[in-house]
Amino acid sequence: MTETLDLLWNDGSAAMLMCDIDDFKKLNDRLGHAEGDRCLVKVAGIIQQNVRRDRDHVARYGGEEFLVLLPGVDEKEAIAVAERIRESVEAAALPNPASRVSRRVTLSIGVAVQGQAGEAASPEQLQRQADAALYLAKQSGRNRVLPYRPESPVRKSVRSIR
Repeated sequence: MTETLDLLWNDGSAAMLMCDIDDFKKLNDRLGHAEGDRCLVKVAGIIQQNVRRDRDHVARYGGEEFLVLLPGVDEKEAIAVAERIRESVEAAALPNPASRVSRRVTLSIGVAVQGQAGEAASPEQLQRQADAALYLAKQSGRNRVLPYRPESPVRKSVRSIR
């Protein structure tokens, strides 16, 4: 993904989505790792179906996280894509019986847009911003899309709530 980011970065505007399957550890613990792997494949397919195949890039990032790079979009478009992904995953009704959010698989998504705060962001900064927005989406109830806001304080490690 790093090479892709570097190649696309000169395009001007870009957005990054960081998607995390809510309560994935509980799914793995309750249904087993084979079902967890099937869930990851299905969610990856749903994400891929909801982006522009010729321009956007989807990559698995860590255990149950996915990064989506959307070149040439503004915040409004990025949020619309993220909501479409979130709704499609929920509509797929994949089982997650131990989740505290829903009996089916849900996603929390953080959205960051290059140059949002009036300055150009590096790919690493954009990823950190998307991660911070994801943390707030998790903290505020999960199964939601939140854009990055520089004024939003993030005090804990994102990993602590997943």
